[in-house]
Amino acid sequence: MNALSLISMILLLQASHFDMQGTITDVISPSCLLIGNESINLADVDASGLTARQYAYLMDDLKSSLKGKDVLIKGGYVYFNLIGSYNSQSINEMTQKDISDLKELCFFGYDTDC
Repeated sequence: MNALSLISMILLLQASHFDMQGTITDVISPSCLLIGNESINLADVDASGLTARQYAYLMDDLKSSLKGKDVLIKGGYVYFNLIGSYNSQSINEMTQKDISDLKELCFFGYDTDC
């Protein structure tokens, strides 16, 4: 078996653990991504409590960092597709951490628009 065949087989095995794979075409909200033509609601992501400025900042950041990325989807969780493997931390967790960090900036007075 040549290396190209082996790589193809590994990719097929990896993809079988997930419900879907595709490319992020748009970020609708912090908790909703457009992957291909399908809208995926992210589990455990809650942007409530952010100010309008924080929300706008988060959306700009998410759009610039996520659009065009290849991903794997399992239920309501989305993972970066690293070609042959995937990142063990979901995009859901990363986004929720960003939200928590923005809220913390308010709590500790680093952001005065709270």
